[in-house]
Amino acid sequence: MAFSITNSTITRVGYYFINSAYNLWIYLVMRTVIKITQFIFLGLLTATVGEWQFSVFLRDDLDNFIGSVVFNTLYMIGVYLVTRLLLTTLRNRPKFILFYTVLFGFTGLMVEWFLIGNSPWGNPDASQPGMFAYWACMALVPLMFLLEKQPLQTFIIRYLLVYIALALLGQFVIPSPDWRFAFHIYAVILGYLGLLVAILWKYLQKK
Repeated sequence: MAFSITNSTITRVGYYFINSAYNLWIYLVMRTVIKITQFIFLGLLTATVGEWQFSVFLRDDLDNFIGSVVFNTLYMIGVYLVTRLLLTTLRNRPKFILFYTVLFGFTGLMVEWFLIGNSPWGNPDASQPGMFAYWACMALVPLMFLLEKQPLQTFIIRYLLVYIALALLGQFVIPSPDWRFAFHIYAVILGYLGLLVAILWKYLQKK
């Protein structure tokens, strides 16, 4: 039996491979876009809860809230790029998680100190541990979803839902403005510190 390869056959095979390569490229691009979008959204969601308490509930300043969301969006793009780089270079995951937490917690403190004015010398009343936890959680929460840690994802979702419910309850149930102010301040500090400690404890406990 003789086989012959015609120009039309070569054309069809070439078209098939080109089309397959193009579809694969589209798939990879869309997958990357979805991952980046999810990462940024989760970071923003994590930060937005506390930011809404500070900007809207305490200060009635919606413009400040919107400005914070815009800044945090740009910040999270940078966090994602650094995260992808670190994931390819640091293989020891427990050490990576600790380094990652310190890195972005400290980076957030630099933002607070030199861009916002919440340095220990500029605003002694600002809670440095609370701000560290806030910025660390903004990066750590989306990382847990990027690493596909299902039990931790479930815990984080439940934690945030309970936190949001308590924040709303405090806002609309506590009658005294002074008590509401104190409630939101300590809720943000303890809420983010609690989330940070819980994530690290649960993640490192499995290792």
